[in-house]
Amino acid sequence: MRTKTIGAFFDSLAETYDKRTGEFSYYHNFLRDFYTSIIPPQKSVLEIGSATGRLLDMLKPQKGVGLDISKRMIEKAKKAHPHLDFLQCELYDYQKKETFEYVVLSNILDYVDDLIDFFTSLKKNLQYDSKIIITTVNPLWQPLLKLLEMLRIKAPDPYRHFITNLDVINILSLLDYDIIEKGYRLIIPLPIPLIGNYINRIFSRIPVINNFCLMQYIIAKPKLAVPKLSCSVIIPCYNEAENISACIAAVPTIGTSTEIVVVDDGSLDATSDIVQKLQATIPNLKLVSYKPNRGKGNALKEGFLQCTKDVIIILDADMAVMPEELPQFLTPIQEGKAEFINGTRMVYRMEQKAMNFARFLGNKVFGIIVSLIIGQRNTDTLCGTKSFLRKYTPYIKMGRCKWGDYDLLFGAAKVKMKMVETPIHYQMRKAGKSKMKLIKDGFHFLKVCWWGINEVP
Repeated sequence: MRTKTIGAFFDSLAETYDKRTGEFSYYHNFLRDFYTSIIPPQKSVLEIGSATGRLLDMLKPQKGVGLDISKRMIEKAKKAHPHLDFLQCELYDYQKKETFEYVVLSNILDYVDDLIDFFTSLKKNLQYDSKIIITTVNPLWQPLLKLLEMLRIKAPDPYRHFITNLDVINILSLLDYDIIEKGYRLIIPLPIPLIGNYINRIFSRIPVINNFCLMQYIIAKPKLAVPKLSCSVIIPCYNEAENISACIAAVPTIGTSTEIVVVDDGSLDATSDIVQKLQATIPNLKLVSYKPNRGKGNALKEGFLQCTKDVIIILDADMAVMPEELPQFLTPIQEGKAEFINGTRMVYRMEQKAMNFARFLGNKVFGIIVSLIIGQRNTDTLCGTKSFLRKYTPYIKMGRCKWGDYDLLFGAAKVKMKMVETPIHYQMRKAGKSKMKLIKDGFHFLKVCWWGINEVP
């Protein structure tokens, strides 16, 4: 009975819905930008509560299905977007067993009577790497929204019951979903020329203050078995002739199979020659070599193009992190606990002189800054050892951070990869000197963080 009543209510809104949520609606434009920033085009997308289909169409899916209980909304959606599939039904009545890479739940949970049944039913349409993107209105805004309705500034909405992020997270946890990220956005839901977007991007990331944002969001994924994975180990290097042979020899077999991709970033020594000789005896060894030196970030970008395995693991040639520790950069991904793993040097005791105090402090400060930007915990932004699913490389923009670390972290956060940290034992370089300059590179990282604030939704 309630479903029919809500359906009739949204039927009454169908004729004016596109106008009210159109290009001049700051809130709805922000909402659509949030989803389109996260979901790449040409993916399979299921939207529940799709209304007239505008958001689903903007996502440019390869396969797009929209479900809604409003007959009039579905009629308008089919007419406006015939290339997409729209069905008038509840999720429980959607009988197809097809799975989707992304599920969009934009302001729909406030109208669902039984969230346990809802998320239980949703599982039939999920695969191990599906992402569920949930946005709802922050209950703290309920009094103001009710006031706006009384003043007839806002259309009345008698069927919305406001639900907190904590309640949704609790239900998802009970049903064995994994929370990737949660947070708030849009502290000022009105256009303010020049500074409005920056206020929303910065203040929505500051603890306590962000609790007053209008929009709350959750990114979740199901806990399902992951197929057996293979690994590509990338070793970027510049003038590492003293280390490269030992480094390659120490790389273990990881996953179902392992390839090693050495990227010689314009070395002036014999690094490239040494790797070429090793290729005669190591069939899974690849070499990318070019001149002049262009920085580690570019080396990683070139290396990604040569990788063919499921998971990419980055290993610095200086062996400050020993190759024997690489298997722990696959295990959480294989177990479905992560899609991106960042090594952290901040847990175990470091070898003496491995990192001086100034660099230790800098890593701590930037770890806090980056954590606020990406919405997931990070304690060591510049640990060179990282791993992630290769399928995400087309969506990671490399080239702005010369070391590559921040490009990877912000790129992973943009597409909402599940990120975890694994502690590693950090020791002095086996030979050679570090290429990093503390002050110069510190300012560089601050600039890159500003890019991150502007690009991570």
